Amino acid sequence: MNKSFAFAEVKALSTDDPNGEFEAILSAPTKDRDGEVVAAGAFDPLPDHITIDLDHELTARSTVGSGTPFYDGDLLKIRGTFASDPEAQVIRSRVAEGHIRTMSVAFMGAQKEPVAGTPTITKAELLNAAFVAVPSNREAAVLMAKDFKAGSRNSTSDAARLQQIHDMAVENGATCSAKSLSPSATNVTPDDDETTPVETDQAVTLSTESSEPEDAATAAATAAVVAADSEDGEELALRARALSMLAAT
Repeated sequence: MNKSFAFAEVKALSTDDPNGEFEAILSAPTKDRDGEVVAAGAFDPLPDHITIDLDHELTARSTVGSGTPFYDGDLLKIRGTFASDPEAQVIRSRVAEGHIRTMSVAFMGAQKEPVAGTPTITKAELLNAAFVAVPSNREAAVLMAKDFKAGSRNSTSDAARLQQIHDMAVENGATCSAKSLSPSATNVTPDDDETTPVETDQAVTLSTESSEPEDAATAAATAAVVAADSEDGEELALRARALSMLAAT
């Protein structure tokens, strides 16, 4: 099932959490681009905790954070934190900079009925949420991304530096493998509730071929880790973290 989300301003604020915090609207009872409505309270009772991943890959590896969903009137919102690993911090940087502004939810067991002539999801089990490039419910968006205080480790500037190191490694011959599960891989069948164990309200799901990292990536990561132990620690440690992530993908 496909849904989409609206764009909203992302504000970077100070926080004592070194990994960064965010707040977002996940769902609102308005007609989406598929002509459907998710009713207010449809996901009650809400879970105490859900994972946040990328593009609904629904894997532990793709998880970049977690949070607590809650209802604010008719709006389903979430307040959460980013993970500390380099990939999650890159996503945090993109959210704080306004490049990623939207999210969507994954759910299962949807019950539908027509309300005033509009197909309406009245009951479903909320599974998780994801940062997505193209969402569906017009009211859902990232409201706020809190940034750690300037000068602290794992700040937005560090995430940007990690991304630069990652890109340089790729340019020098390392291969970064990225993959996103296609609907068939996750048993997601759009617009078929009887055969859809897991549904998402992401409007577009991308699928790319994965590849193993070349020896250059592994060698570079190993060299960076060794160098970090003997030379200027901070800069090389950042390189080691980024290149190790690259070699492991």
